[in-house]
Amino acid sequence: MEEPGNSEKSEKSIIKILQGILPVIIIIGTLMLLVPIVDALYGAKPSLAFFVFGALYALASFLFYEHLESKYGVPEFSYFEALISYSLVWIIIPVLTAIPLSIELRISYIDALFESISGFTGTGFTVLRGLDYMSKGVLFWRGLMQWVGELGVIVFASVFLPFFWRFGHILYSLERPTRISLSLRESAVKIFYMYFLITVAGIVVCIYSGVEPLDAIVHVMTAIATGGMSTYDANYEKVFQYAPQSIYPITALMIIGGFNFVVLAYILDGELKKAWDSEEFRGFLYLNLVFSLLSFAIILPATSFNPEISLLYGSFNAISALTTTGFNIGNIASMPASMKLLLILAMLLGGMSFSTAGGIKTIRFLVFLKKIKTYVLGLISGGGIIQDITMGEKVLDEKEVSNMILYILLHFSIVLIGAGIIKSAVSNHDFIDAFFEASSAAGAVGLSVGIASPEAPFIVKLVLMVLMYLGRLEYIPLFVVLGLLIYRRIIQVIPG
Repeated sequence: MEEPGNSEKSEKSIIKILQGILPVIIIIGTLMLLVPIVDALYGAKPSLAFFVFGALYALASFLFYEHLESKYGVPEFSYFEALISYSLVWIIIPVLTAIPLSIELRISYIDALFESISGFTGTGFTVLRGLDYMSKGVLFWRGLMQWVGELGVIVFASVFLPFFWRFGHILYSLERPTRISLSLRESAVKIFYMYFLITVAGIVVCIYSGVEPLDAIVHVMTAIATGGMSTYDANYEKVFQYAPQSIYPITALMIIGGFNFVVLAYILDGELKKAWDSEEFRGFLYLNLVFSLLSFAIILPATSFNPEISLLYGSFNAISALTTTGFNIGNIASMPASMKLLLILAMLLGGMSFSTAGGIKTIRFLVFLKKIKTYVLGLISGGGIIQDITMGEKVLDEKEVSNMILYILLHFSIVLIGAGIIKSAVSNHDFIDAFFEASSAAGAVGLSVGIASPEAPFIVKLVLMVLMYLGRLEYIPLFVVLGLLIYRRIIQVIPG
């Protein structure tokens, strides 16, 4: 039986967690009001569902937050409470936004939830058909979900709700843990403005290259967010067909989206040497080059040794996979198994840390390689050679290295488990296809061999949603659940 003191403490924790979540719902509800505005701009009937639910979420959350603050004051989060709040935000937002999406498109709630989770996690999977003829407001919303989700919902709350910063700094540190300015608050503002300015510049360049305005807005938002949602069923390929020059800014934006925000700040400030001094940055650029060349070589025989087509269909998809963007040109399902395996490896690796990209991140991969090198040297020398593992000028301690390797093993294990479940549910696909889809979900990529579809069994959609959620949050929710179970067990064995 729970003691009164523990009950009161639990109640206070729940109140604080609510106070952490409500400001984010205010932001999301307000952004939902843009959907009917876009509809009206295109001369269509404004979405009543998005207007009603957006206004409801924003207003009700604001009033509820004001009530809680007046009664309980400004919350002071423990680290564990912040972890719980952060984990819940990323599931509550898709759960709420799926309601108007389901009503507006007249699709099942499960499919709307899948689309919302895919959007906010920056994955780019879709179970929708008929995007070419869909409401302009909804198409804009799909791009906006990814743009907001990949920068971070906490970042948006930090920038646009000044009162949030009184207690939200610990939540922000979970989402964007590195400073690029003197304070976390300044870092949040600078990151947002960098992100915004690159997006605007990308839209201008894409329109100049022949892309229709709405297509440019959505594809640039999802490119810089390394999200990959499109305004067409054929994905970016449709845009490429009518505006082929757009491939250059889109490819550049995908790569920029994979940059560490610290490195990006150096580049925009003109401090190119500092950017190049980043070992992770150099490693990420080299990986893009290596995967582009390998994909080119794999696709070349299948295109009757046409170098232009091979470069197009190979390199673009490889860069899209490595940056975890998810744009595609051509049919991924019909590509050779060797190409699929290469894309799987790229999706598992992902972009740089502290970026909008998913995957295990370049820094963890580099540390893993260095650990193998030190192990081999130690084995050959009989323990006579012991090398520190460094990243740039920083010497990593054994705990940091172990944590990075543990994450790689965890990510790979979760992907394998997901692939096994998916394969058991779809007998018409082989294990490589199931592994491809699971890697794409957990890496927040969105490239698909066709398993993610409206016809997919419920269990497949559920597994993909779980993988998208866990992969985007880098398994923090899993650690939180384990922490709660361990905490309860400790409480039960402590004498009263």
